[in-house]
Amino acid sequence: MVDVLLDIDDQSWCDFSLIGIVAQEPDYRMAWLLNTQLNMNFIRKADLRPAGNIETAAIDRPGYSVFYCRLPFQEPQFRLIGNKTLPQPCIKESDGFDFILQISDAPSTFVEEWVKSLRKLPAIQWCGTLKNISDKSMSLLIFEDHEDTT
Repeated sequence: MVDVLLDIDDQSWCDFSLIGIVAQEPDYRMAWLLNTQLNMNFIRKADLRPAGNIETAAIDRPGYSVFYCRLPFQEPQFRLIGNKTLPQPCIKESDGFDFILQISDAPSTFVEEWVKSLRKLPAIQWCGTLKNISDKSMSLLIFEDHEDTT
């Protein structure tokens, strides 16, 4: 009998990068700013409600706002996630950031170019790539792609 060991510590299953953003804008305004200033098309989606938030009423622990943008054919996907909902950030490694920009299906050089572009926007105080994210936190940010809006 042959034993097979799976090494899942390398996060190769994860095909997205995360950018943390500090900005004092409401979530809908940040999506609008990215749409107008960076020629994006963010659309509001259903709020992200991690497992801990499902058990309590939405009024006690609201979800995290999510805006979705897909570029034309075979291009990266973007999700802008509001990270201001109290009592805790969306993922523990994003504490101190107002937004998380999730970029899927893109090389790291593309992500670094986005960081540079975002830093030029006057509404953004600071942004940078989030690193050393735990597997548990990464798994919270796996979305099923859907086109319906809420």
